[in-house]
Amino acid sequence: MISENSNAKSESISINIILCCILIASFSLVLRNLGHSKIHFWDEGFHAIVARNLTKHPLKFTLYDQPWLQYDYKNWGGNHIWLHKPPVAMWKICVSHFIFGINAFALRLPSAISLVLSAWLTYRIASDLFDKRAGLIAAFLQAFNPFLFASVHGYRFSDHIDIALLLWVQVSCWFLLRAVRTGKRRNYILSGVAMGIAYLSKSYLALITFGIAFVVWFVEWYKHRIRTLRESSDDMETVDMQESDEKDTRIRLKDVGLLLLVGIGTVAPWAVYCLIRYPKEYIWEHRRVLEHLNTNIEGWKASWDRPLFEYMPLFYPFFYAALFAIVLCLLVVMFKRWRLPELFILAWAIGVIVPHTLAQTKTPSATMIAVPSLLICLAVVISWAWQRKNWLYTSIWGASMLSIVIITTLAKRTNGRVQIRNVLPIDWIKSFAPFMHKHFWITEQLIGFGILLGLFTGVYFLIRQRDWQRWVWLGVRYVALVLAIFYTVSYVEAAYKVTQRNAQIPLYVVSGKRIQQEMPKNACFFLDDERTGAHFDLMYYADRSTYQINNVHAKAPRNVALQAREARAAGAIPYLFSVKETEYSYPLLIEGEVDIGDGQKQKYRIYEITETQ
Repeated sequence: MISENSNAKSESISINIILCCILIASFSLVLRNLGHSKIHFWDEGFHAIVARNLTKHPLKFTLYDQPWLQYDYKNWGGNHIWLHKPPVAMWKICVSHFIFGINAFALRLPSAISLVLSAWLTYRIASDLFDKRAGLIAAFLQAFNPFLFASVHGYRFSDHIDIALLLWVQVSCWFLLRAVRTGKRRNYILSGVAMGIAYLSKSYLALITFGIAFVVWFVEWYKHRIRTLRESSDDMETVDMQESDEKDTRIRLKDVGLLLLVGIGTVAPWAVYCLIRYPKEYIWEHRRVLEHLNTNIEGWKASWDRPLFEYMPLFYPFFYAALFAIVLCLLVVMFKRWRLPELFILAWAIGVIVPHTLAQTKTPSATMIAVPSLLICLAVVISWAWQRKNWLYTSIWGASMLSIVIITTLAKRTNGRVQIRNVLPIDWIKSFAPFMHKHFWITEQLIGFGILLGLFTGVYFLIRQRDWQRWVWLGVRYVALVLAIFYTVSYVEAAYKVTQRNAQIPLYVVSGKRIQQEMPKNACFFLDDERTGAHFDLMYYADRSTYQINNVHAKAPRNVALQAREARAAGAIPYLFSVKETEYSYPLLIEGEVDIGDGQKQKYRIYEITETQ
């Protein structure tokens, strides 16, 4: 007994050390070049400026803090009061700005911290549901996820808004799991609070926790009904099995209701505050959120298959088809047993993916909160293949890895993409699944997986009575392990490459500081830099309202003379910030030159747009 306890303690220490190494390595890597100075237009620029403005008034969310030109409150890209996203993520950035100053490192540090915390939570959830080996694998895959790294660094469509949502959804799911296992009301309350904070990070996507709770309750209620009917028929053997499955599940409908009510209560103060202070903006933005379900918002409308075959492969590079196949297999396992672990994790994954496929407006980052659950699915099969020495899970893992290698190696390549379309007549699917057609390599790998799994199943029945059959499955496991390590190296390398980009804009960092020191607070800048989002770089570093004269998205260039008069009438002093060689007839106030690296210098000039111009 003492020896067993000692071994268990030693194993626990080893696991904790490995987990700490994973988290420290992830945090160290994601910090590399985290403070690169470029502020990215989608979506980091908006959140950066709003968070900066919050340092001046923490309860007033503004994009153009001083809106010198007329604006439409329905235009979230040029508004004054900015309620396009809920407050929590930007409050966290605001706190970071208070501590570390106004700079890009402070802007992104909350995301870096959240990434590590979310990986730790993935370990805890996977360990509580399955085993610690699965927890370590899933935590590693999340800690070095290239898409999450790109989001932390601001290079993706999402940034801290989605990272914050991911973190708080995981907190909520973790407390929900503890609540289901213990039946303690305080865990349901804590889960509801975390769900409310997740909502205050990015709206209704946070309700996934409520969806999981409802599904778990419904399945347990249904199992109880079946058990009651079987008790009446004296099928005691089945009853005992059902009782053993349910012994760790304690959830009632009123618990689900409590979770929802606490979540609503957490959100209510912010909603009431906005309805009182900014009713027009809040109601409009809330309406637009709901319209994602049945309206084409900002051109993001797409067919049902785009999330599955274009967006989600971005989250799981190199092994997406393997993950897809493993989830399908775990669905079969769940339908046969209806155990809590598989039910919980698949309800999480499917509850995120299915609504997104049905909604008309589909954005790339909307399924990010399914990342932990899907990575846990992959980790569980790998862990069970090694721990249980089970031929079935070994076959699933081996077939998923081998299908990727075989299709990638043998298939024809066109423009860097693998395809065997000359063998499979697939053009007929283009009408109802255009993205499946476009990325048919995923389907090819799934077909390969199905064939290999069938072959492995046939081999099992042929050799299951043989003494040496265990060596066959050991060999399959080692082959799968080698392939998994190969893809893992590429996976981590992709995360490393994100941190190599180190995008810099020294022009606006240097000129922004000078503007703050030398220019009046009521300065209004018109910028002739036509790079999309360049005005947000200047706004962030100079803390002055900036309007871009032209870019590729503008219908027509601004009438600078006319709008300068409008700004002056509103109390501003209009200036033209120029990065071009164009000579303007306005009085020149400042001329500067900034070292932008590689021995190159960039000039800029600031003109005052006078009333006589």
